[in-house]
Amino acid sequence: MMSAQLQQPSDPVSSTAGAQASAVPEPPSSSKGAPFAPLVNRAAQSTSPYVRARSNSPVAWQLLDDEAVNRARSENKLVFLSIGFLASHPHLESFSDTTLATLLNKEFIPVIIDREEHPNYNYIYMNYNESLNSVGGWPLNVFLTPDLEPVFSGTYWAPPGATSNDSSVDEADGAGKPLDWLTVVRKVHSSWKDEESRVREEAQQNCIDLAQVVSEGMADHPSGIEQARQDISAVDYTQDLDGELDLEQIEEAYARITRTFDYPFGGFGHQDKFLTPSKLSLMLRATHFPTEVQDVAGPKDCNFISDSALHTLRRIVHGAVHDHIGGGFHRHSVTRDWSLPSFEKMLIDNALLLGVFLDAWLLSGGNPEEELAQTVKEVADYITSETLMSSGGGFFTSEAADSCNKRGDPAMRNGAFYLWTRKEFDTAVGDVFEAEVAATYWDVQADGNVDPVHDPLDEFLNQNVLRIAKTHAKLSKQLGISAAEAKQRITSAREKLRVYRERERVRPVVDTKIVAAYNGMAIAALSRASAVLQDQDPERAAKYLAAARNAAQFIKTQLWNSSQKVLYRVYCDDRFDTAGFAEDYAYLIEGLLELYEVTEDESWLDWADELQSVQIARFYDDTPSTAANTNAKCGGFYSTTHDAPYTILRVKEGIDGSQPSVNSVSVSNLFRLGSLLNDKKYTYLAKASVNAFSVEISEHPNLFPGLLCGIIPWRLGGRHWVSVGENGTAKSLFHKAPRAALSTLRYHDPQDINSWLRRRDPSLELQEAGIYTQDNENPSVYRKISSYDTPWAQNSTVTVEVTVDKPSEAASAPAISIS
Repeated sequence: MMSAQLQQPSDPVSSTAGAQASAVPEPPSSSKGAPFAPLVNRAAQSTSPYVRARSNSPVAWQLLDDEAVNRARSENKLVFLSIGFLASHPHLESFSDTTLATLLNKEFIPVIIDREEHPNYNYIYMNYNESLNSVGGWPLNVFLTPDLEPVFSGTYWAPPGATSNDSSVDEADGAGKPLDWLTVVRKVHSSWKDEESRVREEAQQNCIDLAQVVSEGMADHPSGIEQARQDISAVDYTQDLDGELDLEQIEEAYARITRTFDYPFGGFGHQDKFLTPSKLSLMLRATHFPTEVQDVAGPKDCNFISDSALHTLRRIVHGAVHDHIGGGFHRHSVTRDWSLPSFEKMLIDNALLLGVFLDAWLLSGGNPEEELAQTVKEVADYITSETLMSSGGGFFTSEAADSCNKRGDPAMRNGAFYLWTRKEFDTAVGDVFEAEVAATYWDVQADGNVDPVHDPLDEFLNQNVLRIAKTHAKLSKQLGISAAEAKQRITSAREKLRVYRERERVRPVVDTKIVAAYNGMAIAALSRASAVLQDQDPERAAKYLAAARNAAQFIKTQLWNSSQKVLYRVYCDDRFDTAGFAEDYAYLIEGLLELYEVTEDESWLDWADELQSVQIARFYDDTPSTAANTNAKCGGFYSTTHDAPYTILRVKEGIDGSQPSVNSVSVSNLFRLGSLLNDKKYTYLAKASVNAFSVEISEHPNLFPGLLCGIIPWRLGGRHWVSVGENGTAKSLFHKAPRAALSTLRYHDPQDINSWLRRRDPSLELQEAGIYTQDNENPSVYRKISSYDTPWAQNSTVTVEVTVDKPSEAASAPAISIS
């Protein structure tokens, strides 16, 4: 499913796996066995607010750096690694227990990591945890050898002293005693102390097994990286690239998606439901893909698939994952019917959903009064609010799930900012009848509306989470009022609840990290939203575009080192020290391409081109495999560089989860840049990157919605526009079409002697004002469109008035058993 390259930290395993040299540095020989001072909590040294918040913990938290790794090796101790993020409901109460803290400090090297700052470690150890326990979650707690090989992991154990009837306990030992933190830590330490050689051997095998689990036959490249790169650099990028993938994989993906779709409630699965923007986007596109795709998939099936995505999005809008008072969406639902959310609100989810809802609205006709139109504005307003937008220009990462019950009360409660008792709800609305209308609409009940089955700890006793239970028409019939009055009453109640909530409650803590990748997502979505809303709501459109521009400029000023060609990942409190990962380049490039196509500003396109070259140099897999009897292929982007520190696996992600994979975004970027810049190398690398995952896509196409979309421009080309003096019209038509296959928009000024067109080919000129399309077969042919009344995204014939022609050119086992 993902390609992985094993980067072994010790010679014995390295010799068996044929891996690269260790990414975990050996400590200086002089420090071997040297005494260390007692552990001191170093969390305050981190750039991450999540990590810094643990600076007063009795656990002496360390950072994952030379100091911690050298100490673990010198003292021959296991590393206890905890990975989490600020917005999540933390379950960190156990670390305040002095007995547990003392044990961790004495017998382990406790290390804490922010998964948003270091997604590379999270990928590796979460895969291990899921192969071991079949579930994931945060905080993720992993015990590692001094060489950072996993030996045991879990996401939650009961606090020390939990009783056998504690409703929070999910696991127990053989005697029925709760499996609590102290039990786990003591047994792990005992196994390491008494059976170190066995634990090390099994941990090394875990690394090999993990590489096989995440690689699916695509690993085992040779170690001579530089020589291999010199050889591959001679590739003729003008040649055609053969590949096994074709449009049939899209048909098969749709067939599999329909088998897992939850028809009554929308979405996928029957319990925890995530927002899956990549999968929903692929479904929405079904009716707007080229006719060749629809013919293969079946026109009726395409309509059904697209309608299913729209159904899901409407259920999400009506459900409790939607913050009906303040806008934006929570991270996911813990119930099948979207009735109870996990309350953290993430920039990443809202930015991705903004793009999906934008397409859904346009697909539904683009009516400004449509419910989806209001959702688009709500989400964009939330992203550009003071809550998530820094004064300097970047966007913050998230809002926490927990907050104080009320002002002056230090107690923190999950979802406190968003929950209502019926009494407080009525008080906030004031008007008795209006409160009744709103309570009926949002299912607010006297005893609360959270099913006890989903509230084992009684966190939500007598509390209500708002979700739409009645349409305006049903309210009208039930309460004997007009639908218009019902709508007006609800609008009035919503504003009163918003004012009350802001006045009386403490807003959840905001994670003030500014992450390059997440900002790229926001830049892309807001740029598109601004273009679509320009005619309907110019004030909002201007606000969204300004926010996108400011964020891009902030990243360029604060996180881009132009002299060293390095993009940093995280900025927080005037500090940055983590080099960007492949996803930071990919998402930022995507944002810059959208920003260029909205603003006509060539500087954003130039920077995207520069970043793309750096991403290829640092992350692209151009190392041909010499392994026998494997499906190993070069192509695609690793998430980390080949010399990434403390990284035991080098992963190439292709599967789209809660966010699109780095390779799906990169493939789209390469196809777009290849067209916009007439760069055959970019187009070739896009095809090679899709082809690198061909075996996995053929076997599980439904897991790769983003890469599936790359098959279409590979086989059919795309739609590429050039605007000459018709920029406003071109932008309006281009951005108001739902996204489907590859599409680009270029601007050309015939008076500019240094225009991109003249730089590319001095003899080729487009002088007459209009909108031109570039021919897929012959890129030197441009045809002027004479009529703009047919949506260009459809496969309709356009009238050609002018032709400018020119001659063409496996599951792991724990190393430590706890029972």
